[in-house]
Amino acid sequence: MVTAILVLLAVAPLAFFDATYPSTENVVDVTKPPYGAKADGLSDDTEALQRAINEHTGRHHILYFPSGTYLVSATLKWPKNFGGRDNWGNTILRGESHDKSTIRLKDGTFTDTKKPEAMMWCGGFGSADWFHNYVENLTFDVGTGNPGAVGLQFFSNNTGAVRDCRFVAAEGSGLVGLDLAHRDMNGPLLVKECEIIGFARGISTARAVNSQVFENITLRGQTQFGFSNEGQTVSIRGLVSKNAVPAVSTYGTLLLVNAELTGTGDAAMHPAIVNFNGGHIFLRDVKTTGYRRALADISTPDFAAAYRVDGEDKPGSLGPDIVEYSSHAATTAFTSPATSLRLPIKETPPTTWEDPAKWAVVDAFGADPTAQADSAKAIQQAIDSGATTVFFPGHYKSSETIIVRGKVRRIVGLSGAINYGNRDFVNFRIEDGDAPLVTLEHFSHLGGGIELDTKRVVVLRSMETYTIQGTPRSEGGEVFLEDVVGDNFRFRKQHVWARQLNIENEGTHLTNDGGDVWVLGYKTERGGTLVRTLGGGRTEILGGFSYTTTAGKLAPMFESTDSSIWAFFSEVCYNGDPFLVRVSETRGTETKNLGKDDGHTAPYSGRP
Repeated sequence: MVTAILVLLAVAPLAFFDATYPSTENVVDVTKPPYGAKADGLSDDTEALQRAINEHTGRHHILYFPSGTYLVSATLKWPKNFGGRDNWGNTILRGESHDKSTIRLKDGTFTDTKKPEAMMWCGGFGSADWFHNYVENLTFDVGTGNPGAVGLQFFSNNTGAVRDCRFVAAEGSGLVGLDLAHRDMNGPLLVKECEIIGFARGISTARAVNSQVFENITLRGQTQFGFSNEGQTVSIRGLVSKNAVPAVSTYGTLLLVNAELTGTGDAAMHPAIVNFNGGHIFLRDVKTTGYRRALADISTPDFAAAYRVDGEDKPGSLGPDIVEYSSHAATTAFTSPATSLRLPIKETPPTTWEDPAKWAVVDAFGADPTAQADSAKAIQQAIDSGATTVFFPGHYKSSETIIVRGKVRRIVGLSGAINYGNRDFVNFRIEDGDAPLVTLEHFSHLGGGIELDTKRVVVLRSMETYTIQGTPRSEGGEVFLEDVVGDNFRFRKQHVWARQLNIENEGTHLTNDGGDVWVLGYKTERGGTLVRTLGGGRTEILGGFSYTTTAGKLAPMFESTDSSIWAFFSEVCYNGDPFLVRVSETRGTETKNLGKDDGHTAPYSGRP
C-alpha cells in the first residue's frame, strides 16, 4: 500500500502566524471602515459583508475575515457585475483561520427544504469564465432550525479552491455543506483540507464538466450521503468518512484513492460506496468497516438495487477493504500489468506564514502595482533584499526575467498578473539559493511563465502560467503543482506531484522526459498530445478528462516511448472532433496505436 510521505526540510524553526498580510488597500479587512462588520455573533453582519463583496468581487483583492463570528440572515452573493463593470472572478475570501473565523446563519432563516438557500453563493458567468476564486480558512455554520440551508455554493473555472474550511450543521439543520452541483460548468477546481459535520449531504457535485479534485476531506454525521456525485468527473485522495449512510454515491466518473470509510449505526444495511447507472469508477487502498459491503457497482439507474444485492455484484467489490478495483477493465496496447503504477506520493509542502512585518512588499521598492511602468529593477531589488517572503499586491510589468535566489522562500500574489499576454521571455527563473524550498502562489497570469533552473524543491500553487520548463540543472529536483493552469509544461528527469492540473494549449501539453509525474485530477482543453512520456519516464494520471474543443484528430491523446504510463481518464467533446488515437505506445522499434473505438483510457496501462 502506498502511503503519503510528508516532506520534511532542514529549515530554521519559525514562529507560525495565522493568515495575515502587510497593510495594503488590496487586502480588505471586513471589520474596518467603511464596512464595520461586528463579528460578535450577535449583530447582523449581512449588510456589511454584502457591501464588501459587491465592491471587491473581481478586483484581485482579498476580503479578510479576522477572528470572530459573523452572523448573517440572507444569502451573501458574489455579483456578476457591479458599478458598471463586469466581474470575471478573481476574488479571494480568507479567514484568519477556520478555528477562529466563522460565518454563522441566523437560526430559523432557511427552513424550506424544497427551496434551499445558501449562506454564500459564489456567482458565475453562465459559462466557464469565472476564474481564480478562493474561499479559505473559514467555518460555515448553518445554525439551528435551518433544514433548507446550504453552507457554500462555490463556483470557479481553471483555477480556484476551497481550502481549510469547515461546514457545520446542528442536528436536523442543513441540506448540503459544500454544494458544487448548483450550476453547470463548475471547475476545474480544488477542495482540500475540509471537514463537513452534519447536513443531509456533505458534498454534492453534478453535471458533466469541468472536473473537480478533492484531497484530505473529512465527512461526519450526514443523513443521506457523505459525498454525492451526479455525473461530474471527480478525483479524490484522502477521504475519511464516519457515517450511518453510504459514504459515497456516484455516477459519471470517479476516482477514489486512500480512503477510510467507517460505518456506524444503520450502516450495516448499506454499502459504503454506490456506483450506479454504469458510471466509471476506480478505487485504490480503500478501507471500510461497519458497512454491509465495500462497494455496490450496479448498471441500473435504480439506486435501491444496491440494497438488494447480496455478496459481490462484480469481482473485487465485496471488501471490506479494496486494494484496487476498476469498474471497467484496463486497456493495454502491449502486454502490461493492468494495475496502476503506484508512484510514491508526497504531500504538497505546507505554507509557512511569517510575520507580515518582515515581508518585502515590491511596491515599497518602487514597483508600479498598476502595470503601467516597468517594475523589473524594483522587483529584483525586493527579491535580493534579504527578506524570505516577497509580496506582490497588484499587477506588474517587467522588461526582463526576475531571478528568484538568495534568502527568498515564498513569493505571494493577490491573484494579480505579470506581463499579461506577453510571452517574449520567462517571468521567473528559479535558481539556487539559501532556502531548500521555494513557493510561488496566487498569480492569475504569468505571461512568460517559469523556468526551473535548480534542484531545490519548488511549489507552484494557485496560478496561471504560460509555461513551466525545466533546465538540465533541475534534473532530480522535486516540483509540486497545486491548482495550476497553463500551456506546454516540460519536465526533465524531475519528480512531479500535481493536484488539479489544467493545461489548455494547442499541441503537446505536458512532456515527461525521464522523470516521475503523478497527477491527481488532470483536465485539458483543445487538441494535441496531452502527455508525452519518454526517456524511461513514469506518468500516472489519477482521474480527469479532456475537454476536446479543437483538432482532436491531429495527434494521439497520450504518447509513450520506452516508458511507463497509467491513466484513468475520459473525454468530453461537443464539436464532433474527438481524439481518434487515444494512445500511441512505442517499445523499441514497434509502435502500437489504440484508437477511440479500441478500448477505454479509463484505465489505460502501459509499461515495459
